[in-house]
Amino acid sequence: MKRNRTLAATLSLTGMIALVAASGCSKDKNNGGEPVNKDANQYAIALVAGTGSARTTYIQGLANFDTASLDNGNATELTGNGRMLVYNGAAYASVYNSPATMTKYSFDKSGKATKVGELVVPGAKTYSTVEFVSPAEAYASVAGGLAKVIKFNPTTMERTGEIDLSSILRAEAPVMYYLGMKARDGKLFMGVFYEGAGFVEKYNDTAYVAVIDLATAKLEKLIKDYRTGSVFDAYNSFAIDKNGDIYVAGLGYTNRPSGILRIKKGQADFDPSWFFDLDAATGYKCRGVSLFDNGLAFTLALVKPGDSYEINGPSHSFYKLDVVQKTSAGKLGNLPDVYGSNGATMRRYGNDQLVFALANKTENSLYSYQLANGNVSKKVTLTGGPCSGFDKLLQ
Repeated sequence: MKRNRTLAATLSLTGMIALVAASGCSKDKNNGGEPVNKDANQYAIALVAGTGSARTTYIQGLANFDTASLDNGNATELTGNGRMLVYNGAAYASVYNSPATMTKYSFDKSGKATKVGELVVPGAKTYSTVEFVSPAEAYASVAGGLAKVIKFNPTTMERTGEIDLSSILRAEAPVMYYLGMKARDGKLFMGVFYEGAGFVEKYNDTAYVAVIDLATAKLEKLIKDYRTGSVFDAYNSFAIDKNGDIYVAGLGYTNRPSGILRIKKGQADFDPSWFFDLDAATGYKCRGVSLFDNGLAFTLALVKPGDSYEINGPSHSFYKLDVVQKTSAGKLGNLPDVYGSNGATMRRYGNDQLVFALANKTENSLYSYQLANGNVSKKVTLTGGPCSGFDKLLQ
């Protein structure tokens, strides 16, 4: 089954899968008994409004997600379709444009964003994936055919080096995308996707992951596995559990099931004894994995396989997984189908629930999943557009 996997398509659909967050902040009482707004610099969220090439990204800070609805009234506007990540109290946003520019923002107590730095890479149009290792060390892959990973300092936004990937280029597939990263044990594990001229997909019946030694900034090797297909979800293809084991989600292909591979703690190769066949578990091709405690995980299943490009509307549904048992509990709650181009974006919210985005033709919302009993309910109606990133600013 052929899928639309070009980065441009992924970014153009990002706005359809996202969520939108909250302009109203909950109230508290000060010592004089008067209600005051809680600090709206605890969470950050990005929303995407508009259609086609006229998309605009809005980012804002929030006190919490405990609000009935959220719009863009308190947001800062970024021209273009972008994605936002959060690390160490700041938001990092990149819109699809040339040259690739990642802008760092802080938020005041009212939730307003202030630009505090940026990282520009000439020759690239956007950042594919970013992995934060420490306040002084982070890595970013870039789109546009550049065979390198950028090393930078996320505190100062200074570029501090790069990693050469030219040794894994292939003449018959001159364009590579680097989608999904996870750092562990002094190594960076990164998904690699090959594409030929004219958007011809190459080697899609194999999962490829580059293994990079961070101490030397050198590519160690390219590992591959034929049990599933290509790795092509920028922020949902890699997950790590409390034991330090890395899980890599492959999209699957015509002759390969979608599935999850494992790289055990202390190892730098796929575990040959472990594979989670998502086709067999769910009955559908799946994309992405969001992993939480005790094997609890979620994926997006392509429940309308005849419309994998989602031209006719949303074609995916959230499915609940048990990674330990390698089973699926089926569709999550009584939810409508959703746009699935950017994976099942989920975040922990407090100690008792997960928050995730739902977007289709008629609804943009945040939903909650109660960890104690599995109940699913709508949490926030997003009136400002779909969301392309949200998280707690300080973990």
